Order: sequence, then C-alpha cells, then structure tokens
Amino acid sequence: MAATGAPALTFLQHTENVTPATTFTFAGQNLGAADVTRRIVVAVTWGDAATAATLSSATIAGVAATLHTPVLGSIAGRCSMISALVPTGTSGSIVINLSGGTPDRCSIGVYRAINETVATPHAEASDTSASSGVFTTTINIPANGWVVAVCAPAAAVTPTADTWVGVTEQYDGLVSGSTTVFRSGGFTSGLPLEANRTISYTITAGTPPTTGSLAAISWG
Repeated sequence: MAATGAPALTFLQHTENVTPATTFTFAGQNLGAADVTRRIVVAVTWGDAATAATLSSATIAGVAATLHTPVLGSIAGRCSMISALVPTGTSGSIVINLSGGTPDRCSIGVYRAINETVATPHAEASDTSASSGVFTTTINIPANGWVVAVCAPAAAVTPTADTWVGVTEQYDGLVSGSTTVFRSGGFTSGLPLEANRTISYTITAGTPPTTGSLAAISWG
C-alpha cells in the first residue's frame, strides 16, 4: 500500500547485551504502532579486544533484515545499520548474528520509520578512523528525508562526554561494566533536500580513540 503522509522517523529504544555470544537475541523489543508502511531501522554496535567478528545476518520480528553500511573498522568498535519492513505487531525479537569471533558485547538502537517513498536508502556513509576523537563523514539527504547515525569508538581512556553534528543524539554512554567503551546514536527527520550534510561524532576523553567506526543512512 502506498504511503499516505510524509516520511517520518521516531526513536524507540536502546538495548545492550554484554554476555559474549555469536548470536545476540533482544527479545520483546518495542516496535511502535503497526502501520502498513512501517520499517524498523536498527543501529547495531558490537566488538571486543580480541575477535574480529562481522555481522552476517539479522532478523526483526522474524523478518530477514537488510544489512546496510556493514562497517568494520577496529575490532573493538564496529557498527552497522539494518532494516526490515514490519507492518504488523507492536513488539518482537531482534536477532543479530555475527561470525568470525565471539564478541563480548552488542547493542541496538531501534527506530520506527513510516511512509517511505522508495524501498532502499537514499545514501549510506561511514568512517573508520578518528582524528583527536572525531569521526566524520558526509551524506546526501532526500526531500522530506531522515538520517540515522551510530558510532562505536574503540577504547578511549577516561571518556567524559560526546557530541553529534548533523543528527540529534538519542542515546550514549559507556557499555555496561566498561570504563573505556562508548556507543552512541541519533537521528534527524523531516529534512529538506541537501547534498553532503556533515555527520560527525566527537568523544572527549583523556586519551581519545583513533579507531572505531561510524555509520549513517538517509531515506525518504
């Protein structure tokens, strides 16, 4: 069924799991109100200090997800965007399958998108290095578009704060049980047509990270 309004995105929740695994199941996730145009978008971060795991597949409420921007970067800070059309139901499990190692952590930021005009992202962008704790990229935005970004900086010594440019932060902070591993995500919706919108993430720390990863997608 065709969309009946402007494309829109809302943030639902952030959840993490710090039990080492190759499959992380986040059960009972809020998917928001059902809609025939609803797409669930998930920002995924994972990693540890020893295993170079990659994202191999994922499901959202039992629907096979499309993997966007499968950013590798440092093994300690990897991220990706995934999404699936999930028109029915208000909750469900999000399952992240990793291969090539057994990460000791994984987190998801979940978003609800409706009224998309195309079935694929308008643009994707990423960065896998940092200068003085800054990850940055640019991305094109469609008319009435939205953009989601996530960052997984590798270990930073005494991180104290972080700042986004180009999106509004929805969650941030240290991974549970860690004093060095941060993760953060944000979005902005209802944007006009724009070329090369700057998306950057800065983490302030005693010793800022030089590696990790940032991923972003735009849609309309």
